[in-house]
Amino acid sequence: MKTRFTLECTEDFDFAVLAINSHTKAYKLCWSINNSMKLNFEKEEDHSIKGDLRFPRYTYVSDEGIEYDLLANRSKKGYLVPSQKSINYFLVVKSDYWSQEKLDFISKLRSTTDVLLAFEIDIENLKYIDRFIFNDKKN
Repeated sequence: MKTRFTLECTEDFDFAVLAINSHTKAYKLCWSINNSMKLNFEKEEDHSIKGDLRFPRYTYVSDEGIEYDLLANRSKKGYLVPSQKSINYFLVVKSDYWSQEKLDFISKLRSTTDVLLAFEIDIENLKYIDRFIFNDKKN
């Protein structure tokens, strides 16, 4: 009789993902967030998936080492997260203290003029979570 083993692997992600709805273009949304929250988003190279899907990406790293990446959900050829077609942008936050500052940050983000809706996504149940992992660190 054959013995079968099943590998149960649980992912532990070091980032949070916020969903943002806005009717403005990505560059204008970044400008609005920069002004209201005192951040400094800058345009990065587009985030590429499967070679032909390209999504605008804006990045900011704070003095405390917190990394923010704003990604559009739509490109000319598809969606970053196809199951979330109603969401316009995703904000990926990499912070060691996210659970402590989450409520204040989301509250400030919601009060930004061009943000219609902002909420945190449960990444444990998100099918396309691998699309929020960036492999572009420069040495």
